[in-house]
Amino acid sequence: MLSKLQRQLSDIYQVDRAYDVRDYLITDSTLATIIGQDAMMTNTDETLLVSQDDDGLSLSLFLDSAMLDRLESANPLDCLRAELLDDLWKVLEGISHFNCVVWKATQDRTVTLLELELQGEIDKFVSTMLLALAQADKELLNGLHGWLFGNVSYHDGLDDEQLNRYQSANDYAARFCHGLRQQLIDNDQLALSELRQFYRLQLSDKISHIHTQAWSRSR
Repeated sequence: MLSKLQRQLSDIYQVDRAYDVRDYLITDSTLATIIGQDAMMTNTDETLLVSQDDDGLSLSLFLDSAMLDRLESANPLDCLRAELLDDLWKVLEGISHFNCVVWKATQDRTVTLLELELQGEIDKFVSTMLLALAQADKELLNGLHGWLFGNVSYHDGLDDEQLNRYQSANDYAARFCHGLRQQLIDNDQLALSELRQFYRLQLSDKISHIHTQAWSRSR
């Protein structure tokens, strides 16, 4: 499942999948806490652990083993049900963060935490939309945007800066995906072209694009 989800995101953005996320996977929370030190929040099912020094970049992706077992048993790639969405979105977010950091590093470009969270929210929406389209799930297609961006809660352990970052990412992604939704239904190639261009922008240009897109729709 992880390989298929990573391949889907890599294909959407036409970026090389040079590193298999499964080779960097940790499913034991105790081990992840030791490796991550202060980076790991309590009671979390997903965290990308990043360390950089003069020797390069080190990555590990923690995904809770029980969460992965639930998804593997239910097989959401063939039959996605509403009760699986939270688990699926956590896995997609982790893979999105991993892919984005790896791609930015191979391009010798930096990435901010806000950009990672913004891209993660977009990737959760787009990947789930494509699954819903493939499975002809009209209820999910109609409700997805509201479920993902409207019915949202945040981890109790977030400080003010972290909470603001997550809220900003949710708001920007909600605006971007609102305009993208119908495109994915009517003309997925046009939507994919916009996604690929957006992925390659710097964060400031991504935010400008979102504001311009919202202004154009309001005219």
